[in-house]
Amino acid sequence: MTSAFSWVDLAALVVAVAALAVTVAIYLLGRRLSFRQQRERVRELEAKAWVVLGPIRTEGMNSKVIVMNVDRYKRGYDGSNDLNWRGYAYTGPEIIEIGHGGVEVITGAVESYLDAGGRRTLAQTSTPASTVIECGHIPWKWIEDIAPEGDEFDGSAIFFVRHQAPGRQPYNYITYREGQPVAFGSNNRDYYRPVPELGTRRPEFLRDWWRFMKSLRLEKKLKKELSQRNAS
Repeated sequence: MTSAFSWVDLAALVVAVAALAVTVAIYLLGRRLSFRQQRERVRELEAKAWVVLGPIRTEGMNSKVIVMNVDRYKRGYDGSNDLNWRGYAYTGPEIIEIGHGGVEVITGAVESYLDAGGRRTLAQTSTPASTVIECGHIPWKWIEDIAPEGDEFDGSAIFFVRHQAPGRQPYNYITYREGQPVAFGSNNRDYYRPVPELGTRRPEFLRDWWRFMKSLRLEKKLKKELSQRNAS
């Protein structure tokens, strides 16, 4: 190969790489939403979310919703909810609030206590306080769509969510609320006020993935035992 041909080949390679880089850049720019487009998308999701929460507050409708794992759903969903390495297909929490950053749902309840200074804490002490609920926050950017009418498997509203937190979770943080004796809304639903002194629980990479892998191993063990019993 002569020097002239080498330079020609090199120039062709540089041009090809540059063309590819431009193509990729255009593709990525096309996928990025402008701030206005992001706001329009959030407003669309907010409107659908209020279609769900509005009747719950004004008509006393059931507050259960389905938080659907998008990664599982797009690979085929038949109503089952076994655990695999992509996580559960769905969970069924109760929707409680809609905010500018996303949607809050009730994921469970835990006991709270008072420390020596009379402050609320989740660490067990000799002075129990009221039970609090855990509220998972689902950011708008993780919500792909909302189906207020549900589907053929469940009439509850479906929130299609990308489970991007460690351990295949749909919540970017957990906060705490407690019930108030004063009824809330026209149907006297319980009102849950935030308990900021209990803080915010953020995802922890190692802890949450360890819990997920532990649950996944247990699920596989139970499936294996069930299969062996059925075969015998």
